[in-house]
Amino acid sequence: MQPKNQMQSALTIKDHVSARMGKLSPKLRQAAHYVADHPEEVATRSLRYLAGITEMSPPTFSRLATTLGYKNYEALREDCREQISRQRLIFGEKARVLQESDSTEPAQGLFALRQAAAAIDNIKLLSQSIDPEKIEAVANQIVSARKVVLVGMMSSRPFVDYMGYMASMAFDNWQVLGAGVESVSSTLAGMDKSDLAIVISKAPFATRSIEIAKEISNSGARVVGITDKISSPLCIHCDTSFFVSTDSPQFFSSHVATLVLIESLMGTVVARSGAEVGRRIAAVETMSHRMGEYFENSL
Repeated sequence: MQPKNQMQSALTIKDHVSARMGKLSPKLRQAAHYVADHPEEVATRSLRYLAGITEMSPPTFSRLATTLGYKNYEALREDCREQISRQRLIFGEKARVLQESDSTEPAQGLFALRQAAAAIDNIKLLSQSIDPEKIEAVANQIVSARKVVLVGMMSSRPFVDYMGYMASMAFDNWQVLGAGVESVSSTLAGMDKSDLAIVISKAPFATRSIEIAKEISNSGARVVGITDKISSPLCIHCDTSFFVSTDSPQFFSSHVATLVLIESLMGTVVARSGAEVGRRIAAVETMSHRMGEYFENSL
């Protein structure tokens, strides 16, 4: 019997799994653990995808659904969607919660301390989860690419602009998509398997970024994604994905970990490049002084 709607509003997928875990076979228990720990994957990915990534057959997940009391697998999937929807706070709602907590929970201390603690936690999660070999592999791919295109929309745009500015000191083959005289379409039309794109997109995911990532992937170019969750619609278009935590006590997502990641990646790319890059950086810096772009202290 399928769980009733009023129960679904109170119980999570983990609750349903925990209540029946003792009655599951070892194989179903393995599938149940995955479903309980990855409701976003179940909600957004196909059954075939889940079967492939878990190395379990699609019928295993179907049997699990009926054993948990659902009519079929699609009903289980729909429950996962509803659970995620209940957990997701839009920016306006988060702002309201923030305002209420500020007036009712003074014991939490200065908001700046809470924000700093969240940012530090995000950076810690990045440092604990990042794979140095993965960073190095991507850096090597960037170094060998004919052209590197940076893509970011909405709140992610300042980060590709910053990355593009850093890159302009060291390389002449990087560009921020849409920042120059070349149109987005002409840039995309000229990309092929010798090129690489870095795309940044995090919830609530700019549609334009996802569409562009798809076009770049279809061109044969490599796509490196920076996002905040494995269920991100960006991931299916990426050859490599990096995940950053964006948790924050304020109404908007925190991008501190993103900044650390792109600075780390840029540093690794420069370190992997030849001596010519070092000479170019020095030449650009010298020219900036000559052109009066830096304030010169006369004291």
